Amino acid sequence: MSEDIDALASQTHDVSSGRERRAELCIRNHVIAAMGCALIPSFIIDVAVVTGIEVKMIRDLAAIYDFPVPRKLVAYKILLSLIGSIAPLYFAAKAKSAVKGVPLFGHATYIGFLSLTNAAAVYAVGKIFQKHYETGGNFLGSKKSTLKNYFETQYTQGKQLAPGLRAESRLG
Repeated sequence: MSEDIDALASQTHDVSSGRERRAELCIRNHVIAAMGCALIPSFIIDVAVVTGIEVKMIRDLAAIYDFPVPRKLVAYKILLSLIGSIAPLYFAAKAKSAVKGVPLFGHATYIGFLSLTNAAAVYAVGKIFQKHYETGGNFLGSKKSTLKNYFETQYTQGKQLAPGLRAESRLG
């Protein structure tokens, strides 16, 4: 009997870790897609495309965790609510585009910065929703300060991971 319980616990852990690996891969793929958006010449279109990538990622993560996929309106409300609490940090980082005015070097620096910012933002949103789904849909109900702190931590981690993903995506 004890062996059956141990085997069941082992299978549950394997399923859980398999889900976590699939979620990590999902986030990684969306981060790489967001990095490519830096090549879009319009800042407004870039923001719209990255938001679309985030919404798709949220839905993909919901499918991985067998969480009910929210309707479009609900997904947008959740995303807008989340971005509303972290918007100052997100857009302050994107607003550093003054460097773009320096010929050649400035534009290359801007694209690199925007690529990193896109990647970090998508990574942070992905990690927030991964945690939300892993907690059974309770994490987004946390205090705004908790969400903001978690976003900032994940955003910083995303900025550190993005250069490695860029190199990895060129090799793969």
